[in-house]
Parts: sequence; C-alpha cells; structure tokens
Amino acid sequence: MPWRALLRGDPIPWLLERSDPAVRANTLRSLLERGPRDPELREAQARAMSAPPISTIFKRQGTDGRWAGSSMYTPKYLSSHWQNLLLVEYGADPGDPRVRRGARKILEDVATRPNGMEWVLDEDHGLSCFTGNVVRYVALAGYGSDARLEPLVERLVRDSKKFDAACGINDENPCAWGYARLVWGLAALPGSARTRDVERTIRRGVEFLLSYRMERGAYPAPYGDSHLWRQLSFPLFYQADVLFVLRAIDAAGEIDDPRAQPALAWLLARQDARGRWGGRAPYADRMPSRVDASKWVTLQAATILKHAFGEAAA
Repeated sequence: MPWRALLRGDPIPWLLERSDPAVRANTLRSLLERGPRDPELREAQARAMSAPPISTIFKRQGTDGRWAGSSMYTPKYLSSHWQNLLLVEYGADPGDPRVRRGARKILEDVATRPNGMEWVLDEDHGLSCFTGNVVRYVALAGYGSDARLEPLVERLVRDSKKFDAACGINDENPCAWGYARLVWGLAALPGSARTRDVERTIRRGVEFLLSYRMERGAYPAPYGDSHLWRQLSFPLFYQADVLFVLRAIDAAGEIDDPRAQPALAWLLARQDARGRWGGRAPYADRMPSRVDASKWVTLQAATILKHAFGEAAA
C-alpha cells in the first residue's frame, strides 16, 4: 500500500505553510522530491536560511565559526557542538559558508586539543552518541573525507567492534542511544570514506537496533526506561526515541527490513484524524529559538513512511 494511503488525512498543506519556511523547504525536498533547481524549493530554502530558527543560530555565530561557550560542548544545547547539530536537523544549506565554517571549526578544535572534550576523546570507548553526531554534521557540511575526521570514524568503528557501543553513562552496557547516533553519523559519510570497516559497523549497529522490539521501549539506554523513548520529540540531541531509531535505520538504507514493521505500525497508530503527529520539545527552555515540534515530527514520520512503503503498491 502506498504511504499516503496509510494516512488518515493529508498533512502536506499544513507542512507547506509559508509561516514555517524551514519545514516547508524540507517538505518540498523530502516528501515532494523537488530538486535543487526547482524554483519553489529555492525560494523556500532561501527564506528558511533568513528566518528563525536557522537565522537565530547564525546571528549568534562568531566570525571564527564558533558559538559562545567555554568549550564546543558547554553550555549544553547552546554552544558550538549543539548549534552544528541543530543546523543539520533544520535542513540548513550545507554549502552555506556559515555552515561550513562552523563544522570546520569543530574539526580544528577536535584536532588541536585541549577543547573541553578530553573526557570523551581521551577515553578508549564510550559516548558514541557524541562522536556519531559530530561525524554526521561535519560530513554533511562537506568534510566527510577530511583526514581530521578519520580518528572519530575509527573511534566509532572501535566502539562497535570491540565494545559493542558500551558506555560508562549506561553502566558499561551496550547503549541504544549510542548505537542509533553511531549509525546516524556513519551513514552520512560519502562513498570515498565508506570503508569496509565502516560498512560493517553500520550493519552491526542496524542489527543491534532491530534486535529489540523498539516500540516496546525495552532498549538498554541511560537512565533506565527513559520517558523519552515512546514520546515523539524534536529536537533530540544525544537522546533517542522510536522515531529517531527509525530515522537512523532509514539513513542506513534498511527501513524495508521486516523487523522494522512493528515499530512502523506503532508510528502509524499515533497519527491523528488529520494525518498529523503530536510532537514535544522537551528541551525548549534551553533552545536558541522555538519550533513547532509537531510539524517537525510529522515531517519526519511521513518521510519514514514514504521510504518504507513507497509511492505505489508493491
């Protein structure tokens, strides 16, 4: 059955509202498959780059590419690491000089310590969530083949191969949040950086994520059975929920795996009569700009369903 036939209503006109240009641009690109030369997409993307939430992030960026903070990581959700992550989530143009400058400064900071991240980078494993996020936004900004990124990619490979994404924050047990972000990051690498070890690591991570009934919330993750797991949230940072795990599996090209079907059914059951999903923004009080979490969650859910079920019946 084609994905639109699975919806109880049509959310696309709502997602295309001009009052939310970032959602509109991502809808045109992801759901309507408009190409980069499409005038409507180009207009929407230009407006998105000059309006909140993206413009708010750019206004706070320094000329050296950094955002305020004692390190790339602190203060949480406001310093450089988090702003780079948010720019990717909001669909900022990866070729924009400000996006590239921000990602490049992260590469420089990681390569020329001290940078405030020694508590992660000087350990032999753990915190795959942090490393995976860095690999993703740096790669999407055009630096996926940069030699300075290789140690972080190798770290993710080692985290999975030798430690099964175990993390001290999760009592040295394999961590679902870590594996989700690990897959999320490595899947963004260009073909030139996708070594055999990287491909094997992605497959190992997907196997881990699909080995659990994710819709039941039984994953091993920090803080026990997190209330976030079965709550549709946007944005998330190092955390994960059912929707984010599906996004990671989709990024790896494995959303058609039969083991994902129960979670897809769970997701479908949570739409309302208008074909929309209710989202929450659990960290809104620490965000540089407010967003409509329900619109973003609906866009992401619809994109997952489109990739899983296609435009026409099989």
